[in-house]
Parts: sequence; structure tokens; C-alpha cells
Amino acid sequence: MKPNFRWNLPLCLCAALLALLQSAAQAAPAPWYLWRSQLDGALTCQQFSPGQAWSLYDGPFADLACEKRVTIKR
Repeated sequence: MKPNFRWNLPLCLCAALLALLQSAAQAAPAPWYLWRSQLDGALTCQQFSPGQAWSLYDGPFADLACEKRVTIKR
């Protein structure tokens, strides 16, 4: 008697999809930081560095106005 494996592949795919959705549901948005221009000292609030002429000034913040401080959990 042969074992019936026709349900193994769909079952494994469903389990992998559920695991992926669970990890994506726990993801948090990237924090915001204040960046200072090395050319003229201007400040901008961005999630990532605007370029090479910018240095990290302050952060992290929870909002795009860089007003609400947040602690990063690692």
C-alpha cells in the first residue's frame, strides 16, 4: 500500500504562508531621525539618511515632525 502524499505540499505551503504573515504583522515602522546638513546646518526629519552631506543630529522619533521621542526595542 502506497502512502498518500498529495496533501503534504499544500499543507506545507499554507504553514509557510501563515508564518510569513505572522512575522509581517509584528513588524514596526521605521523610526524618524533629525539630520543636519554639513553644508549649511539645515535640519530635516527623515527615516533614512538624505545623502552623504548629512549627519545624524537627533532621534529616534515616532512621528514625521520629529517631536515624539521613542525607544527602540532590539
